[in-house]
Amino acid sequence: YIRNHVPESSHRFQGHWLRLIKHYISLPLDGGYGSHKLALLAALILTSQDGGPILEMGCGYHSTNFLHQIAVNEQKRFVLSTDTDYEWILKFKTNMSSSLHQFRFINLISEWNGIGNDRSRWSIVLIDHKPGERRVLDIIRLVNMTDILIVHDTETNQYGYERGLFLYPYKYHYTYLSTGTDIASKSNATLLQNIKHLLELTISMKIPK
Repeated sequence: YIRNHVPESSHRFQGHWLRLIKHYISLPLDGGYGSHKLALLAALILTSQDGGPILEMGCGYHSTNFLHQIAVNEQKRFVLSTDTDYEWILKFKTNMSSSLHQFRFINLISEWNGIGNDRSRWSIVLIDHKPGERRVLDIIRLVNMTDILIVHDTETNQYGYERGLFLYPYKYHYTYLSTGTDIASKSNATLLQNIKHLLELTISMKIPK
């Protein structure tokens, strides 16, 4: 319903969106580690029809589990989850690894250079990896390879994100929660605008935080 009726703002539309939020995300919202969940949920819903692959750069309870539940189990989409911490990635890989959900340990920082290059296009890329200074390099590197880029921890400019995000003409800075999230696209203005619409509804609906 959401995908077919966005960018409506009717009470019915808002009700559908709120039910999806409550179904997948615990309220009140986590303004820190899980602040990117709403952006991920909106992107997953709006790209579900094309079923494109998803690249997760940096694992976490609020993203890896979330992607596994929705993208892998429900939407049957391919997810590649990557991280620089071997013990940390094992926490997820042990119970989630499959042909649809693959995991890759990044031993050397230089290995980030090759992550994602095995596919010509990613539907969604989540940027939340270490070291933080590496993130802007991958934002730049993946600009022509993703429909939607979601960047966590954008409430400050400590990682110099703008140096990469300026390459994406369509972007939205979501600041409803204490930890910022940016959503960006180089080529899909409509998709970006629809994600923005869903996220701005969370503000007008005053979703508990």
